[in-house]
Amino acid sequence: MRKVKTLTADELVKEQISQINADELLKKNIYDYGIDVIEDRALADYRDGFKPAQRRILQSAKDLKAYADSKTVKSARVTGDCMGKYHPHGSAYGSLVTLVNSDYPVLDGQGNYGDINNGPAAERYTEVRISEIGMKCLECMAVADTVPNYGGDLQEPIVITSRFPTFFVNDCEGIAVGIKSHFPAHNLEEIVAALKVAVKKGESMTVNDIVKHVKGPDFAYGGKLISPPAEVYALYANGKGALQYECEYTIVPDGRNWLLTITGYCPNFTPMTFINKMTDLIKDKNSGVVYVNDSSTKDEPCKLEVILKSKEYFDLKIKKMLTKTVNYHFYTIERHKSTAIDKDVVVDVLEPTMLELLLNWVDWRKEVETKMTQRELNLNLEREVRLRTKLSATENLNVVKDALESNDPVKHVLQHLPYVVQLNKTNSDLAKICAEYLMDQKLNAIRKLDAKKLNEDIAECVKSQNELNDDLSDISKVVIRELDKLKKFYKPRKLKIAN
Repeated sequence: MRKVKTLTADELVKEQISQINADELLKKNIYDYGIDVIEDRALADYRDGFKPAQRRILQSAKDLKAYADSKTVKSARVTGDCMGKYHPHGSAYGSLVTLVNSDYPVLDGQGNYGDINNGPAAERYTEVRISEIGMKCLECMAVADTVPNYGGDLQEPIVITSRFPTFFVNDCEGIAVGIKSHFPAHNLEEIVAALKVAVKKGESMTVNDIVKHVKGPDFAYGGKLISPPAEVYALYANGKGALQYECEYTIVPDGRNWLLTITGYCPNFTPMTFINKMTDLIKDKNSGVVYVNDSSTKDEPCKLEVILKSKEYFDLKIKKMLTKTVNYHFYTIERHKSTAIDKDVVVDVLEPTMLELLLNWVDWRKEVETKMTQRELNLNLEREVRLRTKLSATENLNVVKDALESNDPVKHVLQHLPYVVQLNKTNSDLAKICAEYLMDQKLNAIRKLDAKKLNEDIAECVKSQNELNDDLSDISKVVIRELDKLKKFYKPRKLKIAN
């Protein structure tokens, strides 16, 4: 018999250590960490435009039924439920505030959610509910793919099946491991126009088709885009690039001095930083700055006033502070379904162009709208067969009465009620469901059914089925129809185009 050598504890540890390749282990750990940061924190999915924390906040608000027509709930309740159910990393209040303060807010906030200069109040002081736009995001949730939450006891959506193009209209920025993503906010009306072209033209769409409708990014606090059209074109064509902005301002004589009034803050311009610089210059008696004041109000959220000694000093020192350059890179992710707990998705990191994003979003919407239309058709068919079962019962009350007195009422209906007998030949499962449904009704209720009303309801079902079948034959028109419904959310462009 072969003798087996027994290793000591020290020898066993040495053997385990010697079998580890440090380079491979480091690469694997960094890769796993990087993917976790990309998927679970930093980057949004282009389909719904949400990062995981934002998606889970919206799901938590939905669980609480904090709908647009309901009363608001404490923000702390939403973030607490989110952490307990879906997002164990910590409070996602920052994500909630972002959803409230977005150009097109998915959540309606009540209380102090801050502004461009100030942070929000604590979550125990503010309240929130889903906005009308947020409700548009949730209209197709019945067909959303889900995965187990971190505990495995609940399901959460992989992506929100949103009819609202959140990714394109709300500023989306994130820093992951080795990747910095920044997709600018856009005007909804312009994006909808571009998406409709993407639906109609498909793969034949070009960047020229985009810039005909999308003039460039938009920004809630105004300002001006001073980059030439060629730079905007290059950004959309390549998915990365830089654009230059300028604050909107006027400078006019004011006695012996000059009055600079800033009425629009461009992207990357921070009013408080500018005020602090002006304050420092005022302290310097040799500078050309005499006075600075933030005159903004609720009605005029952008208004800074600066008194200068000369126009030349403005041109030389101050004007460059009102010009900003923003770098963009269209990194995004696409999450895929998996049933495994703790490894709930496979992530594709994409570096798409604007054209690819628009076309991919439209393809995804066609897929979702097909599922929704098919679901509505199936529900309509079920309603029709139940109505026909009721109609057949009113015409054959003796069969229903005998069924109720028999040992197996469902079997009796399957064998004797004319409509159910006929249905049983083609779809036995549905026939059984109808028989069980009928036996759940009271005999007196069946007697009181109006045959005329039943026939009207059946005719309405048939009409709806024809319309739904027409939609399935041309799902593109459904996507366009739903995009047209976003018209009530349109806003005027705030960021002006200099060229």
